[in-house]
Amino acid sequence: MSELTPQLAVLFAISLVAGLVFVRASIFVSHKLDILDHPDLRKAHRGPIAYLGGLGMFLTFAVGWAVLALMRPDMLVTQLPMLRTILAGATLVFLVGFWDDVRPLRAVVKLMLQMAIGAGMWWFGARIGSVSMGDEAILSLGSLVSLCITVGWYVALMNSINLVDGLDGLAGGVSFLGALSLVGVAMVSGYSHEVFIGAGLATIVAGATLGYLRYNWCPAKTFMGDGGSLLLGFLLASSSLVGSAKTPTLLALSVPLVALGLPLFESSFSFFRRAIKGQHPFKPDRRHLHHRLLDLGLDQQRVVIFLLFLTAVLGVNAIILAQSGQKLLFINVLSLVAGIVLLIENLKYLERGRQSGVISVPPPDSEPSVSTKSTSDREPAHVDQGSSRRDQ
Repeated sequence: MSELTPQLAVLFAISLVAGLVFVRASIFVSHKLDILDHPDLRKAHRGPIAYLGGLGMFLTFAVGWAVLALMRPDMLVTQLPMLRTILAGATLVFLVGFWDDVRPLRAVVKLMLQMAIGAGMWWFGARIGSVSMGDEAILSLGSLVSLCITVGWYVALMNSINLVDGLDGLAGGVSFLGALSLVGVAMVSGYSHEVFIGAGLATIVAGATLGYLRYNWCPAKTFMGDGGSLLLGFLLASSSLVGSAKTPTLLALSVPLVALGLPLFESSFSFFRRAIKGQHPFKPDRRHLHHRLLDLGLDQQRVVIFLLFLTAVLGVNAIILAQSGQKLLFINVLSLVAGIVLLIENLKYLERGRQSGVISVPPPDSEPSVSTKSTSDREPAHVDQGSSRRDQ
C-alpha cells in the first residue's frame, strides 16, 4: 500500500477542502431555511446553531467517492458494484438521519431502517463471511450468522457515533481519529482493490470530519445532526468491512474493534446498563462517559481532549495489532479490557469521593457544554449535544 500513499494524500486534501467548503455552505443554507437549534432553558448555547453539518459531510463524501473511482480506472472492472452499493447505502443512511432531524422518527422505526440498510449491504457483498485464526479459514459462517453479525456491525457503528455526539468536537474528532487508524491499518496491509477501497473510504471520512471540525470545535457554529452521525458510523463500518474482505481472520475483525473501541464501548455499555436497570435501551440519561467526566468538574474542552487522546491510543494500538499479527492478539485485547475496567473503577472512586465530600471538585474554568439535545432528565448545565433538536 505504500505506493498508493500519494493518491491517498491527494484524496485527503480534496476531501478536506470539500469539507471546509460544503460545511460552510451548509451553515449558510441552515440559517436561510431556519433549520436551526434554538436555545431554551435546557440548553447552554446562547444563540441559534446551524443544524445541517451532516449535509456538508455527505456532499464531501460524494465528491471524494467520485475522485476515488477516477484514481484507479482498473478497479472499476471488478469493484464498480461495490462502489455503487456503498454510495447507495450512504445516501439512504443520510436520508434517514436527515428525515429524523427534520421530522422525528420513533426509535424503533429508525432502528428497523438501519437494520434494513445493513441487510442490504450484506446482500450486495459487504459482509463478514468467515473467521480464522491462521492462514486457512477454520470457520465459515452460515448465511444467517453472517447476516446477523454484519447487520449488528453496521447498527452498532451508526448508533455508537450518534451516542458520542454529546460535546462540541467529540463525535467529529473520534470519527477523524478512527478513520486515520483504519488508513494506518491499510497501509501496513498487502494491496488489493478491496483494501484500497477501504483505505480510500476512511481517507474521505478523515478529510470530511477535519473540515467539519473547523466549524464544530467549541464553541460550535454547526451541529452534524443524525444525518451526519449515522453517515459517519455507516462509512466507518463499510471501510472496516470492505478493507478486510480478503483477510477473513479473527485479527481482521479485532483491528477495527480496537480502532473504534471508544464509541463501540460507550454504546454497548449504555445499552446493557439500561437493560440491567429495566430501562428502555434508547432512553437518554446522564451516565455517558463524557457526562461523568463533566460532573467531576472538568470543562468541555478538557473532556473532549481526554477522550480524543484515548481514541488516538486505541488507534495506534490497532495499527500495532495489525503489524504484530495473531501472536499478540490475546495480550493486546486483554490489556485493553483491563484498561477499560481500571478507567471505570477510577471514575466510580472519584464519583463516590465527590458525593461524600472527600474529594473536592473545582468549578470548570470555561463555559458548560453546548447542547443540541433537550431531554427532561438532563440538567441545564451539562446537556448532551447529541444529534437531535427535540426531546427524546
